[in-house]
Amino acid sequence: MADFLLELFSEEIPARMQGGAAKDLDRLIVGALSDRGLLFEGVKSFAGPRRLTLAISGLPAKQPDVKEEKKGPRVNAPEKAILGFLKSAGVTIEQCQKQDDGKGEFYVAVIERKGRDTADVLAQIVPEACTKLPWPKSMRFPGSAVRWVRPLHGIVATFDGEVVPFEFAGVKSGNVTLGHRFLSSGPIEVRRFDDYVKKLRDAYVIVDAEERKEIILHEARQKAFALGLELIEDDGLLEEVAGLAEWPVVLVGKIGQEFMDLPPEILQTSMRAHQKYFALRDSKTGKLTNRFVVVANMIAEDGGKEIVAGNERVLRA
Repeated sequence: MADFLLELFSEEIPARMQGGAAKDLDRLIVGALSDRGLLFEGVKSFAGPRRLTLAISGLPAKQPDVKEEKKGPRVNAPEKAILGFLKSAGVTIEQCQKQDDGKGEFYVAVIERKGRDTADVLAQIVPEACTKLPWPKSMRFPGSAVRWVRPLHGIVATFDGEVVPFEFAGVKSGNVTLGHRFLSSGPIEVRRFDDYVKKLRDAYVIVDAEERKEIILHEARQKAFALGLELIEDDGLLEEVAGLAEWPVVLVGKIGQEFMDLPPEILQTSMRAHQKYFALRDSKTGKLTNRFVVVANMIAEDGGKEIVAGNERVLRA
């Protein structure tokens, strides 16, 4: 048994589309494998700002051989009908058997198909699945009928540690990816899912969106608690910001005191809808405070002071 790793690396994918795209990729490839008689032990799909990842474990090295019986016309049927059956089944009359159903004899074609190598099957079905991904919005590549959500830059495709060669949208598959846009440098060579996850983490990319959400929620709660405040939790916002940061860094900023006379609903809605900020409230009174949580995708040398100051200016405007 062997494992398959697939990564589709592109420009930033809108956060609202990431989860659905990962599930669709899973559904399309798993369905294609099942249709071809390839069973497996487990499958995981992941999505992030710049990549969709699929990991399938426990795949066999090749498809099982298939033996199929196809019922044909009766032996005394017109020659034209018999020839049509032989052509459709891809056999000769000598390769057919005769069976009797009590009403007379009829031909049965016994079709045997040797299983293909799994790597060859994957090389065929992955581009087909990528073409069928139902993006809510997509763009057409120049000189191609292929549509994709954003420009595609790289494809990692390995089976049992070896590259599965194919091409999609003008991009050839390989075993090289990239880490965080700003915090890492240079190509990263991968073979299997385990070393893929580890090497990307070393390059400041957390592959699993659920883990990114846990980090954001934990850090936001901790920073709020340290200020004697409480995070106003928002699952929808959490889902969105986890799709904006490959390496989430939680920071706290201030709202100008002159704006605190505004209704709290207006402040909170403005922060959530336009800036993707979490609001904080006083843990004793339950009232909205002049602090907010912002999730950055960057480790700053100054501890995030400039990032916070910039977000405060944007919020003030």
